[in-house]
Amino acid sequence: MQRRTTMMAAQFLAFWAVYPALCLGQAPDRDDAPTAAPAQARTPAAAERAEQGGAASRQAGAPAKPVNPANMEWLLEKWEHQSSLLKTLDVTILRVDQNPAWDELEYYEGRALFKSPNLAFIDFNKIKQNEKKKPVEDPQRRGKWLSTPFERIICTGEEVWQYKSDTQQIFIYPLGKNEKKKAIEEGPLPFLFNMHAEDARQRYQMSLISEDAKGYGVSITPKLQEDKESFSIAFVNLDRRFLLPVRIMLKSPDGKSLKDFRLGPMYPNRVVNDKNFEGKPLGSPWKIVRNPAGEDRPRAGANRARHDGQGAPATARPRADAIER
Repeated sequence: MQRRTTMMAAQFLAFWAVYPALCLGQAPDRDDAPTAAPAQARTPAAAERAEQGGAASRQAGAPAKPVNPANMEWLLEKWEHQSSLLKTLDVTILRVDQNPAWDELEYYEGRALFKSPNLAFIDFNKIKQNEKKKPVEDPQRRGKWLSTPFERIICTGEEVWQYKSDTQQIFIYPLGKNEKKKAIEEGPLPFLFNMHAEDARQRYQMSLISEDAKGYGVSITPKLQEDKESFSIAFVNLDRRFLLPVRIMLKSPDGKSLKDFRLGPMYPNRVVNDKNFEGKPLGSPWKIVRNPAGEDRPRAGANRARHDGQGAPATARPRADAIER
């Protein structure tokens, strides 16, 4: 376990070393909000080139800049403060899933909207790959990828609605009183919104493992069993100026697979339409499955079960570009 952790930390540090400087754009002036956001997430091809560059850095034995682990407490307090300024967040996502046991490498493009205190909209389309597992460009849309609807998760504040395109089912999970407060933190994208320092101290062992002009690298190991069921270890890249995560890597509980989220562009405190946070039934052939116990709702790093002969993605499901304005 220690060796796997060290190897993953090395990969994380190598990526951080080659990650290009963030381009920051001016947002509307507000006294209670960050004024800019990190640049756009890279394409799958660019992400692959960065990983190759990271491997070259490791082979060359490039020394890592020493950090003071004691600064983690200071960083955690600053992270919580910056997070408290966020009332909404709109972010574009490139997600890469790696599962060596199944010889799988999958790409997803997505969008996430958050609104304080506990509203969320997370949508992923699966990017088509060729026989060499390379992403396929859309011939009709320059600079875009061929993709199909995969999954949409909506937290209404009272329930979590999970739309699964492969089975054409909508799973509805009610949230208890305590669950409402932490539904976003325990969802598929933790550490991105509503960061609370004291809660983080109780639930995670957090270590500062890198620091440079671009930002900070943090490793996160869960302490509680309920969090260990979501991921075994996580690594987060924080933008230095705004302390917004620009990359989140989640190792599965069994340590056999990895979810890698590249985040950006981000739009802090942009006005978002509340209709995006409403769970809505879809017409036939979609079916609704209610889970009164609220168990098995989408969580960070957890892999969906594999099923043979799953149905094709449903054409009736709304795509990511159907977000309400």
